[in-house]
Amino acid sequence: MIDIGLLRTTLMETGNWVNKDLYNGRIVRIPNNIVLKAAVFNYSQGFRFVWDEIKVLFTTTTDCQLAREMLLRAATEAIGEYLTEAQTSWNVMSEYYRGANPPLEPTVSLAVNGGSLEFSVSYVVDYTKRTAMQDQLFTRIVREVANSDGRLAWANAETTSINQPPTPAAAEALRSSSPRAAGRTAASR
Repeated sequence: MIDIGLLRTTLMETGNWVNKDLYNGRIVRIPNNIVLKAAVFNYSQGFRFVWDEIKVLFTTTTDCQLAREMLLRAATEAIGEYLTEAQTSWNVMSEYYRGANPPLEPTVSLAVNGGSLEFSVSYVVDYTKRTAMQDQLFTRIVREVANSDGRLAWANAETTSINQPPTPAAAEALRSSSPRAAGRTAASR
């Protein structure tokens, strides 16, 4: 926000032809009466954090468990500084607004998508630092993949095919890491 006047509010626009949440240089003037007619989204008051997500694609031959552990570790280390601050901020906000208590710790989920393993890494971050955090996360992830001795492999157009079944080792890793398989294993004991 640049200025709040009697008749209009002036903002610096983000997005549009610039990716992510970076300023594009265009000035936007919004009539103040819009506030009375439409929803207003504000990231700077109350809870100044947002949940963000990155997607990482690996081949089906990737060590699924190693990938999950590495992604969770990278996210936890990257957002370490925000987690305590976000928890404090959420506690203050929840005194005013009653609602669900969402998880603030990073989470990693897996889906098989087009013949590759698609991991989604969700995390909380200061709304002004989304782009910087994504860069930090991907930098860590690239370093980890490079140092994995081939146990983690990026999916690409040549390795991703809907008709390409997972290797037996990858299929077994997927089966053993599912909650249903864990329940069967515990029940069979």
